[in-house]
Amino acid sequence: MTDWRPDLQGSDAPRYIAIADSIAADLSSGRLSPGDRLPAQRQLARALGLDFTTVARGYAEARRRGLLSSQVGSGTFVTNPNGARTADGAQGGAVRVCPPDFSMNLPPEPQDRALVDRMRSGYGALSGDLMELLRYQNPENWEQDQLAAARWLEGVGLSPVPSQILFASGAQSAMSTILTATTEPGDQVACEDVTYPGIRSLAAQLGLELVGLKTDDAGVLPDSLRSVAGSGRLKALYLNPTLQNPTTKTIPYARRKELAALAEQVGVPILEDDAYGQLCRKAPLPFAAIAPATTWYIGSLSKCLGSGLRLAYVLAPNPGARWQFTRALRTTQVMPSPVTTALATRWIEDGTALQLLDHIRSESAARQKLAATHMHGQDYLSDPEGFHLWLKLSNGWTRPALVSQLRNLPIGVTESDAFTVSGVPSERIRVGLGGPADRKQLGNALETLSQTLGASPAQASVYF
Repeated sequence: MTDWRPDLQGSDAPRYIAIADSIAADLSSGRLSPGDRLPAQRQLARALGLDFTTVARGYAEARRRGLLSSQVGSGTFVTNPNGARTADGAQGGAVRVCPPDFSMNLPPEPQDRALVDRMRSGYGALSGDLMELLRYQNPENWEQDQLAAARWLEGVGLSPVPSQILFASGAQSAMSTILTATTEPGDQVACEDVTYPGIRSLAAQLGLELVGLKTDDAGVLPDSLRSVAGSGRLKALYLNPTLQNPTTKTIPYARRKELAALAEQVGVPILEDDAYGQLCRKAPLPFAAIAPATTWYIGSLSKCLGSGLRLAYVLAPNPGARWQFTRALRTTQVMPSPVTTALATRWIEDGTALQLLDHIRSESAARQKLAATHMHGQDYLSDPEGFHLWLKLSNGWTRPALVSQLRNLPIGVTESDAFTVSGVPSERIRVGLGGPADRKQLGNALETLSQTLGASPAQASVYF
């Protein structure tokens, strides 16, 4: 391990910025070279007499600039900002480095080499059918994919007829297609008063009025839905019923039955976004099992397998609705990617998908325990099987100030404004625990978050 120490004496910048500046300067001067291993954050903090969080933020800022990269079990290395590190530490321009979008809620990425190799093997096996997968596809020839999808949906308690399963390029695409097919500008769509931002974006794009419904710990209050349904303009009830994004709440079975009966009574279809359903081992039955004739069901793979696997399995409430969906999908997207669909089918059939899901479940549980340790004493909502927190701020912190303070950490922090449909946004943020960071990196980030919350904004601006 290098004995590198930055010279911070001549800098008036905050200490964490000065650390990143020193890395850049030493790389430019030749004191540091691509591939050099830097000291561990705690070791450097002790050597410099600084707080651990200051050094952690300095390394994070350097990573943001492309000056550092971290390798699981190996440490933190200097990189060439004009190139990319390969797996063996060499520089090369052929490797594409795609930084994750931490504004999204990402599942934990697998670190187990055997699992990653198995995933790659399934991907490589598609090369034998590559030319066929690069052609336009006839939906009538997707029987094998529908059989795999039906098998997958059994994991949430559904038993669909395979031929009735539809495909879309992710949950957002499915919701867009459904709303395009079933609503007109000026119509109303109801949802929880704090909800997934994607439905807000779609409503704005399609000219729909999004109505936030009052909730309690069990979800949407039936009386709130009944009141809105009386307008005659309500065309859908959007729900993210299991491990809800962002509150982490799951609607219990009794409330699901009550809402399903009410939706059927007032003639309002349910748009069930079950992105997190597979993560929950003992989730209540989906609305699509309770009221199939009233429910559009969307089972996305992005949260239970990988966010880049843009594929969702869709169940329509009746044959007419399936026809509407298919027509709208062909108009807006032509078809979902045959390559993605074939990869998901292969992983389901050979057991890779279930192994990856089990990894994400167990890793999420471990990360929740890690969060409970570091965030002890903080006020937040969570679920042991999810991978995000809904954190309430205190000690004078506001949403913009805290998000700005944490912008370089390898975790996603998103202000409550993005999720609020009605009323004034609360002083909360969503904290994502997933993505490419390993547990050590996540623990360091959570410790930084905890110590930041323990200081006032004024203190943080001086010391961090």
